[in-house]
Amino acid sequence: MNSDRLSSLFWFALGAASIYASLRLGLGTTGEPGSGFLPFTAGAFICAMALLVFLQSFQSGQRLQLLLSDVWQGVYWRRSLAIGVLTLAYILALETLGFSLSGFLLLVIIMRGLEKLSWKQTLIISIATLAVSYVVFKIFLKATLPPGILGF
Repeated sequence: MNSDRLSSLFWFALGAASIYASLRLGLGTTGEPGSGFLPFTAGAFICAMALLVFLQSFQSGQRLQLLLSDVWQGVYWRRSLAIGVLTLAYILALETLGFSLSGFLLLVIIMRGLEKLSWKQTLIISIATLAVSYVVFKIFLKATLPPGILGF
């Protein structure tokens, strides 16, 4: 089985799982969408794209078919793994440290440690990103953000 078929089956299954879970949350109405509306839409889009790739994988022609191992050659796994571990740590620390502190630490570690930005760039981008996020979510959307040890 070529890599397109295998990956499209994976993405189709992931999209179907999203659709199933979103139906359990409730879709709501067109005027007042429920909490399952966005995951349902995303899952339907993922399924449609996966089906398209799956069907295109049967086309014959002079298109070079790649092996699954060829797709992953040259991928820088350390950075991907580091981002995954840092994101998990952020999720685990969010309630205790709060949105502001845990978000700031995550951004500083990624920008300074992984991207090798200067301290000035790191601090400016981190503070600006958190300020904009705070304004959008807390003030405009009136979302509840975990205050943590800083209280905001």
